[in-house]
Amino acid sequence: MEEKKIAFKLSKVNWILALSVIGISALIFLRRDGINGFSLGYLFGSIVTSAIIPLFFAFIVWLIKGRKLYAGTYTFNIVLVLMCFGMIKELGAISKEKTDSVDAISKSVSEYKHKINNEEDGIDAYQEHMANVDDGISKMIRNSTGNEQEVYKNLQKFTSINSSVMLDWQKSVDSVPQERILDYSLLNNQAEFDYQIGVLKHYKNQSESYKNHFENRKSILIDLNKNIPKGNLTLKGVMTGINKKDSIQKPIFEPFIKSHIDYSNDLLEIVEFLQDNQGKWEYKNDELTFSAVALEEKYSTLINKIAEDENRINELTDKLIEAM
Repeated sequence: MEEKKIAFKLSKVNWILALSVIGISALIFLRRDGINGFSLGYLFGSIVTSAIIPLFFAFIVWLIKGRKLYAGTYTFNIVLVLMCFGMIKELGAISKEKTDSVDAISKSVSEYKHKINNEEDGIDAYQEHMANVDDGISKMIRNSTGNEQEVYKNLQKFTSINSSVMLDWQKSVDSVPQERILDYSLLNNQAEFDYQIGVLKHYKNQSESYKNHFENRKSILIDLNKNIPKGNLTLKGVMTGINKKDSIQKPIFEPFIKSHIDYSNDLLEIVEFLQDNQGKWEYKNDELTFSAVALEEKYSTLINKIAEDENRINELTDKLIEAM
């Protein structure tokens, strides 16, 4: 007896299985990305695209099998189940790479702290660390979609802004200990005074810029993510991490950067003091002498303030590195 041929259509089991997969996928995606126009559109597009594959194979098998009953429905279920296993495997691989990226960034922080504690070149160490951070975030971007991906892109922009401010400041810091600064043997012409004062003013300005950036960094990140729904879990996680770090670093960073600003002001004051009193002091045989006791006392006061600034900076630097 010839088996009955019927029109191609999905069975109740097909619909139940398909709707179950759609429901679970929607729950996972919307919980992560939040319910909004973008996420709903992205989810709908993904579902429609994914549904085409099992439908296509089911229809082909149905034709090959002579349009027999259940010929396509079994195929639909099998392909859908195989796709689910593939998606689960892919999600596992993505999750692993994300975890590896976070671990790599954490490892980079530890290595950076180690290099700084061992007094290696600060700029080189920082640039290497930021390259590792950028690579880690790039992997997170590659393994995410929708608003989650946008959050990581904005985080990458944020770290780039931080890096630029930090490097500009660090370069200004490194310009201060050079032998030329406070070399009294060179302070015998206006051009040299102008040079040393210019270096110290740049250090002061960069320290103030760094202070302002740190105070506004959360606002910068919030502004970058202004178009991301507030319910987005990735954004919540990023902001929670920033707030946690801020609560630890801020009590140390504020006196730390203030010490650098005080240090720059005190260094400027001593060079300007020597400039204002040219002809009243002499540097000979590695010794600075003044023509009046009052001037010598003023100079001693300034030198003591600078020494205090340096001690405070060294102490707070150690604490700040520990709080990274």
